[in-house]
Amino acid sequence: MLKMLASAVFLLMLSNPVKASGLHSSALNSVRTGDNPVVVPVSSAVAVHRPVHRGPKDWTVIYYSTTKDQLRYSMMWGLLDMKKTGSTGKVNVVIQAALPIKHADGSISTPTVRMVLGAPGNPDELDAKVEAMFKAGGAIDESVLSAFASDIVWQHNSTNTGDWHNVADFTTWAKANYPASHYAFLIYGHGNGFFDSKKTQEKGTLIDVETKDYVTLPELRLLMAQTGHVDAFIMTSCIMQMGEVAWQVKDYTDAIVGSSELMWSVGYDLDAMLKTLNSNPSISGLELGDMMAKGYVDRVKEYKLSGAHASVIQTSKLQNFGGKLDAWVDAELALNDKGPIAKGVAGAARFDIFGVTLATTAAVASSVSMSGDLYDFVSIVTANTPQDTPAQQLARQTGQDLMNYISGELVYKYYFTGMTNTGFDFSRAHGLSVHVPPVRVIGGSWAAFSQYMQEDYFTLPFANDTKWGAFLNWVYGRK
Repeated sequence: MLKMLASAVFLLMLSNPVKASGLHSSALNSVRTGDNPVVVPVSSAVAVHRPVHRGPKDWTVIYYSTTKDQLRYSMMWGLLDMKKTGSTGKVNVVIQAALPIKHADGSISTPTVRMVLGAPGNPDELDAKVEAMFKAGGAIDESVLSAFASDIVWQHNSTNTGDWHNVADFTTWAKANYPASHYAFLIYGHGNGFFDSKKTQEKGTLIDVETKDYVTLPELRLLMAQTGHVDAFIMTSCIMQMGEVAWQVKDYTDAIVGSSELMWSVGYDLDAMLKTLNSNPSISGLELGDMMAKGYVDRVKEYKLSGAHASVIQTSKLQNFGGKLDAWVDAELALNDKGPIAKGVAGAARFDIFGVTLATTAAVASSVSMSGDLYDFVSIVTANTPQDTPAQQLARQTGQDLMNYISGELVYKYYFTGMTNTGFDFSRAHGLSVHVPPVRVIGGSWAAFSQYMQEDYFTLPFANDTKWGAFLNWVYGRK
């Protein structure tokens, strides 16, 4: 199966939505009440079932996906893998996902289904469904969903999966009805870091390709506030391992797992995740994040794909990180020498925040990228700063302190292989990107480029709570 699937792997930035035609709503869905399945009618309207509480388990895995486009294949692959273990006496697995489904009469609909995995399925049969799904292409045949026939607790057509309120409705429902001592919250869908496009609406976080709605960074904070604390927040979503994103969720999780680059849709090893949670339920969110990040890079190697990386950010260290960052910014502003900064802008390892490499070259992607590895940027600036004066010496020392803190404290684990889409070796990166001024600003100036953005970058908490916004104002020459 692995060799066959390797040819079907694609980047998360790809967007080729399947247009739904016709509507279909099952008259009956099997709903799980605690551990006892019962059959109840589910109409096309929203119908939320409240199961009987059986006491908290060790873990609840909360999985949310917006997969109305080609991401549906790898998302369903992951769900079928999780079904190999299913929910157990220690672990709940609660899922909400939308995907185009082809029905027996040939019609296609895009239902959103909410599932609570029950008993494990037969691994060979599940693998066979994965192979058949990838081979068939198009909308996913409804027979694939038969593996979850007794797990679906809610179904609704035409849901706006990119509306953060709908995400929050699911996460709060999951925590209220399937309580646990620990929670892992996984999201699967298109991501684009801090960049929220207002004009084209083709980029964002958890974008719904039909409604064009998505979760902006301010909305991500609202979503996490309603969800409440989770031990690990795991993103199968491109470009999201940024300081700007981490700052939105830092108060609501112990570990943030993600990538600063375009992600391959092979994603994380979800079956291994469930096996680990069951065999070692005392595992911490950081340890779980470590396993997930390593597993993603291992899968990229297994499929012989080009480079990838993933990191685990330790949120308890973000406050001190902000202090280290501010000290460096203060030293740079006092030094007032843009020469070393220009070297950093020109040479920093960057990531393909706009998905440019899907249509053109790595060099173009690098020149317009607004996302760079913070450690690498500071390293270049520091290396190009003389140490003849006290001000220069302070800038170098605070830069080194910041780099040491990123690699030694803030980033709990960092895994990588190969090269970035923009042509940099991933070994230069250290697991945290931020908005680094680009070599070439699209539109010719920040003012022109900012017209394309949903949110004003300088209103984001990361830009205001730290002095990074002040640093960028100085670099851009903004008042």
